[in-house]
Amino acid sequence: MIKLVLTDVDGTLTTDRDTYEIDLDAIEILRLLEKRGVKVGLVSGNSYPVLRGLYTYFNFHGGLVAENGCVVYYNNNMVKVCEEIDKNLALEFEREFKVRNSWQNEFKYCDLSFTPPLLPENMISWAKERNLYIKTSGYAIHISRSLSGKGIGVRKLIELHGLDKSEVLGIGDSNTDIEFLQEVGFKVVVGNGDKEVKKIADYITFNKSGKGVVEIITKLLRGEING
Repeated sequence: MIKLVLTDVDGTLTTDRDTYEIDLDAIEILRLLEKRGVKVGLVSGNSYPVLRGLYTYFNFHGGLVAENGCVVYYNNNMVKVCEEIDKNLALEFEREFKVRNSWQNEFKYCDLSFTPPLLPENMISWAKERNLYIKTSGYAIHISRSLSGKGIGVRKLIELHGLDKSEVLGIGDSNTDIEFLQEVGFKVVVGNGDKEVKKIADYITFNKSGKGVVEIITKLLRGEING
């Protein structure tokens, strides 16, 4: 039985992968799912304040994982599960590659993000030399001290719930969701997701982004998915 649904935000709860517009049909059906007794949580590279605001106004109760796995919130407790990153690295990265510091970095502890989201090999080499995690979500490049990405935070959140991974369904769209989905029992990737993350999916939706979320949650509500 699925008792917890965890979903990415950008590209998954939005109307497409190139917009920040939230798909309201996706939020509506996820709130219906909560009314049926299945908790919903958010997993994202966004900063804790941004994600906590969305979580509060969406009226979800399954907790959240912010900063690509580094910050976990559940049941009125916020925990940092990654080593904090030196903000001077953001300035170094910005100068080296002529990228833009995200406005969210001011509010982050462990994961820093930059735009544009293109990730060439020289950036990957730079990160490896400094033992840093680096990936692109399609919205931004992310660097952190955590080498396990969203997975470490998702693992902690599931532990706080006291659940087995078989009781958790995860939904994502990008390569930054691979480590996250590896920690859940049923892996869903929306139809317009990255090729690499689709390789590990148990279900790939026919529809894109938010409409893909509506598709899979409809199936869950109908009892067509039991984990």
